[in-house]
Amino acid sequence: MCVPCVIKQCERIVRALLTTGTPPITQLVSQIRNHALNMAAQLSLDDPPSKYTSQVLEKVYELLQADDPYQKIKLEQNETGKKIYHHFAKEIARAADPIHFAIRFAASGNIIDVGPSEIYSAHSAATPYFEEINKMVNQPLKIDNYKIFQEKFRSAENILYILDNAGEIYLDKLLIERLKGPAITLVVKAQPILNDALIVDALEAGLNNFGKIITVNPKNKPRYLGVDFSCLTDEFMQAFESADMVIAKGHANFESLVDCERDCFFILMAKCPVVARKLGVEIKDRVLYYSANKGD
Repeated sequence: MCVPCVIKQCERIVRALLTTGTPPITQLVSQIRNHALNMAAQLSLDDPPSKYTSQVLEKVYELLQADDPYQKIKLEQNETGKKIYHHFAKEIARAADPIHFAIRFAASGNIIDVGPSEIYSAHSAATPYFEEINKMVNQPLKIDNYKIFQEKFRSAENILYILDNAGEIYLDKLLIERLKGPAITLVVKAQPILNDALIVDALEAGLNNFGKIITVNPKNKPRYLGVDFSCLTDEFMQAFESADMVIAKGHANFESLVDCERDCFFILMAKCPVVARKLGVEIKDRVLYYSANKGD
């Protein structure tokens, strides 16, 4: 795990969301830094980075006295995602292989974030994202395990699709609506953490028209980035174990699931050195990465 990265990330959150207030920003930043360092001393290096980040973020939210500090930004990001969706939907429909092309959009949509890097800060205007995505989708994925994806999809009767961020879910929609045939279960967070998508975001995007929406974690448990196997809903666990295909979006889901006991497809953009190194790619490279079951 990258302790300095998490501390910088939390400091950016405070500075982005507060301009004035009590206690002063500098005092909050100092408290967060001290808490993060204390937490780092208690955690095992075997734990996924998402566990450490989640625990530090719990403290950040407590200090901010806010349950969903990114609520406004998520609404803006959803509007951005909606515009991008409507602009590109027809272009994907005309593609020689709409599913493959839509995967590029889903991977490019992972740029809509507020966490891992200053590049993906709390700006929400459609234009910067639109320009970046428009450039990226015409470039091949750095890792593209699409042939395996096709093979699994042909025989799949049910798919579990683990969503990531608000706004980004509209680019996932470009893919999800083309995964015709198998029953689809869509996974969101039960409670706010960063700009992760909640049930309300998935409903606003109309994803309920393509499958059942469930939550990964119980609402009365601590917030968690990614998938915490010590604290899952029964509904998620059953869907995860029985799915013919698991598709997971973003960094935290990758960190949580890449070494798990079943096969998964990961669609994401590498946004930090740790994840880039794990995948063997450069920062800002996009991937469709297949992690085979350990028993294979």
